[in-house]
Amino acid sequence: MAVAAFDAKEFPRSKIIQSDGEVKRVTFFYTPLGAGVFIPDQQRFKEQFVQSTKELAEDFKLPYRKNLYSSNELKETLGPRRATPFCDKLITSASESISTIYISYVIRPPATFPYTEVGGHKCPRREVKTEMFLRQLGPHFSYITAWSYLGIPRPASEIHVDGFSGCKLTSAWDDLAPRGPRIFPHGDECNPYICASDMIAFLTDVKLYKSKLKLQPENVKVVWADYPFQVEVRYLDVGTVSKYAWYADQCIETAEYLARPMAFLLVDELAAMVPESVATEETFRQMITTMQPYRDLADYAFSRGTAFQKFNSLQDMKKVKDGDTLVYIGPKSKATAEAISHMVDVEVLSAKELRTRLKKATTN
Repeated sequence: MAVAAFDAKEFPRSKIIQSDGEVKRVTFFYTPLGAGVFIPDQQRFKEQFVQSTKELAEDFKLPYRKNLYSSNELKETLGPRRATPFCDKLITSASESISTIYISYVIRPPATFPYTEVGGHKCPRREVKTEMFLRQLGPHFSYITAWSYLGIPRPASEIHVDGFSGCKLTSAWDDLAPRGPRIFPHGDECNPYICASDMIAFLTDVKLYKSKLKLQPENVKVVWADYPFQVEVRYLDVGTVSKYAWYADQCIETAEYLARPMAFLLVDELAAMVPESVATEETFRQMITTMQPYRDLADYAFSRGTAFQKFNSLQDMKKVKDGDTLVYIGPKSKATAEAISHMVDVEVLSAKELRTRLKKATTN
């Protein structure tokens, strides 16, 4: 079956100014930038995309191997200058299997619209500074791009959306949810179609910047003109703000839309690995994503056509369902995983056991 897949990134533009004798960089334009791909033949695209990824990983001498790499991961590993040709060559290699790319963004200049109204349903209406609103909109934008794409009749397809959490209810989500989207946390690392969308968003930003072009529909089409797929662009403006501005403080419940069976990574004892002076949540997050078990979990989710995420015991208990897999690192996480297995029919594996399983699958 065909698939339409969506991801999003930040699109800032800044300049250096001198103020009060101090040189600083200020952002003069910001929007979330969403990208989608419509792929008529999932299997054909997947085989080409994964094979090309392997070949490029060898050519670019990446220090480790995975089935898929996100653009952010490539930027961190190779640096932006080398990540760009990697992504461009990868998209080019699979471009014949892509029917359409879709780009979406928001036009809401803070100078014209200094505030944006949110709330109103079981909570007070309030005005948020538009600069803040646009940045808070970022985590929503993978599904908002999917909603925007489906604003006109489309060919039948699965809808794959990169993961999001902590996003408040919007009318755009209310419209999209009945279409049965599948949500893939870390989709750009385990889902080839979302990975392609991630790279197209990244390359759209880079191509416009290098060409010194503004983010406008005609310019987006110009920078993608040499590729065989069709290019569609839609910006969201004041006429649709009621759809994408959150109307409640209640967060979207994503559990029933997650790509099952999910795999969850439970990790403890991180504090012992990090000096106390830098032991922050962000440090832990970055550490986890560079650990081999995290990469193994991404490949495991890829092999099952599903998704994965780090497990947060305060937020994710209700996300765990029958058939999911819990992968643990450390005795506390093992105890938590085993306790959950007494409530839900899940598989519990150590990170080492998962790695052994993946190695066996590779050699068979």
